[in-house]
Amino acid sequence: MSEAQGAKRFGLTYRLKNEAALKAYESARQRLQAQGVETYTLDEVVEGAEADVFLSFGGDGTLLHAARLMAPRGIPVLGINLGRVGYLCALEESGVDSALEKLLAGRYQLDSRSMVRARVVHRREQLWQVDALNDVLVGGSTRTVTLEVHIDGELLGTLRGDGIIAATRTGSTAYALSAGGSVLLEDSLVLVASNALFSSFFRSLVVHLDATVRVVNRTEVARPYVIADGQKDYQIEDGTEVEIRRSPVSALLVDLGLESPVARLRRGHQERAQTQ
Repeated sequence: MSEAQGAKRFGLTYRLKNEAALKAYESARQRLQAQGVETYTLDEVVEGAEADVFLSFGGDGTLLHAARLMAPRGIPVLGINLGRVGYLCALEESGVDSALEKLLAGRYQLDSRSMVRARVVHRREQLWQVDALNDVLVGGSTRTVTLEVHIDGELLGTLRGDGIIAATRTGSTAYALSAGGSVLLEDSLVLVASNALFSSFFRSLVVHLDATVRVVNRTEVARPYVIADGQKDYQIEDGTEVEIRRSPVSALLVDLGLESPVARLRRGHQERAQTQ
């Protein structure tokens, strides 16, 4: 954690087609502008407008999208939950006014979150690259996929099933957890085999965040995908390699000191249980 200065310029975004998110977004923007604070849309910040803090109104998906875009710019993101489950979001709509006061006064900290980078390589040519805050999935096909998994240059084994998930500490409580993965409270990488059919050598394996994971696609009857944070994807063919390792970029989240990581984990579990 690191201390922050009082925010003077705000970026804001909201979940499209969500009236509650739009209403909360407009209310916060108007309140900030009434106090003489500069506000910018997501597109304006991406195009170069400078912001001290970025507010995301929606759910975890909206926050993840904003956090990936803000990470290279060093802009911290605060998520306001207006979705069904917002485990990554720091507060609900009722806490916005208090949060704005803290942000303007500099009464908050910055939480640096490690990301992972996936490189798609075929015949030694890089075809695609993406950073993920939550996880990278190699799979997503309607057919069973066959994948070789290597760690730091050594073959771990061959997996047959729906695919493999490589999740960060941030993402270990999301899709990776639902697939049977471990919850990470410290920076690591958890590899989770999704619905493995003939690969019992691992279901959930925690490795060092600085390890290099290489997944080689050996699927002949289907073309699996590489999917980052459930939002960005690239389809691969037989023989294509996916290298997953720590990204040189980290995401910054705003920490208002409202709850500990353990309390957040408990809340997320309760919220998921209520939606099932």
